Amino acid sequence: MLNYTIKTYSRFGNCEYKNEEVRFQASVCADEAAWQLEVLFRDWEDDCYIFAPACVYDGNKIEQVDRAYPPMYKTDEMYENERPIIMKGIPALNVDGSGKIEVTAGDMATPCVGVFFKKAKQAFFLFAEQEIGGKNLGFKIERGRITVQYPTKREYAYRYVFAPEKDADRGLSVRFGDEFSSSLLIRTFACENISNFFEFFFQNRKILMRDDRPANGYTQELWDVMEKHFNEHNYSGKYIGNNRWRLWQCGWCGNAQSSYPLYVKGNEQTKERAVQTIDYLVSYAAPSGFFYGNILDDEIKDDSFHCKDAEKYAYQVEHDNMEKDGFEGMRGAHLIRKSGDVLAFLYKHFEVMPVKKEWEIAAKNCADAFVKLFDKYGTFGQFVHQETGEMLIGLSCAGASAVGGLVRSFEYFKDEKYLDIAKQACEYYYQNFVAQGVTSGGPGEILTAPDSESSYAMVESCVLLYEATKEEKWLQYAKDSANLFSSWVMTYAYKFPVGCEFDILKINTTGSVFANVQNKHSAPGICTFSGDTLYRLYRYTKDERYLELIKDIAYFIPQCVSTPQKPIYDWDHKHGDDEGRLPDGYICERVNTSDWEMQGCIGGVFKVSCWCETSLVLSFVELMHLPEMQERE
Repeated sequence: MLNYTIKTYSRFGNCEYKNEEVRFQASVCADEAAWQLEVLFRDWEDDCYIFAPACVYDGNKIEQVDRAYPPMYKTDEMYENERPIIMKGIPALNVDGSGKIEVTAGDMATPCVGVFFKKAKQAFFLFAEQEIGGKNLGFKIERGRITVQYPTKREYAYRYVFAPEKDADRGLSVRFGDEFSSSLLIRTFACENISNFFEFFFQNRKILMRDDRPANGYTQELWDVMEKHFNEHNYSGKYIGNNRWRLWQCGWCGNAQSSYPLYVKGNEQTKERAVQTIDYLVSYAAPSGFFYGNILDDEIKDDSFHCKDAEKYAYQVEHDNMEKDGFEGMRGAHLIRKSGDVLAFLYKHFEVMPVKKEWEIAAKNCADAFVKLFDKYGTFGQFVHQETGEMLIGLSCAGASAVGGLVRSFEYFKDEKYLDIAKQACEYYYQNFVAQGVTSGGPGEILTAPDSESSYAMVESCVLLYEATKEEKWLQYAKDSANLFSSWVMTYAYKFPVGCEFDILKINTTGSVFANVQNKHSAPGICTFSGDTLYRLYRYTKDERYLELIKDIAYFIPQCVSTPQKPIYDWDHKHGDDEGRLPDGYICERVNTSDWEMQGCIGGVFKVSCWCETSLVLSFVELMHLPEMQERE
């Protein structure tokens, strides 16, 4: 049994914890009142696994670097598998377990802190509410201590671009005799490993904070808005991309992925443009066999976030002298996840389009490149050189989607080598990432910080392996990966500040998905998938919670589309100001419940068209025909 004590404290009145409820009564009048509850552990283990959903994975005990956004690797940080992973200055414990993490409920997918004591084989979970008196609760994690603050009182508030802000939080305004209460649940249990830990979380993630999901917004009218948007705003004349149509980014952000559902459900013009998109993709296959992932105005770039025309290139930053700045080793870098995504999606296109010989050649060359990469390094890494295929950055789960691509390659070409490498790679990723409770490196601009995108890629790939082999191991791996992934998905309707855009629109955040611990916002959809393998996992396991999870995720997205009936306005303008209106069909990736971009950005968006639109059209085609997904009010 775990040995811990609970203490409450406030100099502003009485505070007690009883019957799973924290109660406060003010004994003074104050403008900055606060209370706190501490959980003190007597038998703390320095190597215990510390968790907060979408916020902290293994204490975020990762080597920190001070680097401008988007952070890049320096030349002396090039490695295959031997160096520790690194991330930009994110709320985290030190590598040795010292230090502290201070975050708010808005930084989490559900307000919760969990600890797995590896030696004692015991787990601890604390579930709390979002806010009290209109202010978010805070959470402080230190060696041997978890503190819940009412309201949050961080020494420094995390800012992803600016320096951390000191003393950013304010207490509650109270008068003598004011009373407040807040539910707080603590659960402990015998726990053998990380898989058991996340299985418990998945089963209990809505134990306290849960709301009904949004209504099903998938209508023909919405599809018509989206198809028109893709054709008017996202078509370059050569391919369907996103609104930054001068910039081609295959995989990750949706290019050569959105073309699949647009072909399936689109009109004849849309179908023709979807075919052009695959023509464009294969015309930019690199000598390595991978696909060039960054092309600006038909000029091949790389994934180093370096560009001489940075002002034209929203995803890039300019380094006047990469060698001087220490980033020379990133020249020619290719984010391996891009080719992994595209390889898997190519075969989806093959199922619905008349297949051209050059497409098959490109798919086979890409699959062979992944085989060659794994044979040499025992992993797919995060970044490789786009021309040679040589490893640049290795220790990452970024290549998880390539496992699914190789399974599909095996099924299409009937070559056992693809299935063999898929099995080996999936085993590697499971043991080194999922079984450790941390997947990392999926997004290309977070170094190797923990992320949700690589954990979902593992769900996708494990399900595909199970379908190809019928081996129960892969089904168990898929369940474990899905349980971990569920921790990135919001469980409840966040209470936004009164008057912000999402408050006006009554956006229900249940089902929004956090991307990673660096960019502390959730988003509409999984980047960049529908999540249909979660539905298939439900069919194989008969576990209704997987169906609930994918329905939450899918139903959330339509709320965030700017439409003629429900226009959305950016955070630089008032609601109703035409200058700030997002064009019809636009979806911004921001679902800000955290103040990582400053307090005024909570519940707001900026005017951008992004990858979430791909997740939406994929959901239309891959999910909404399924009987279980068609519920209506």
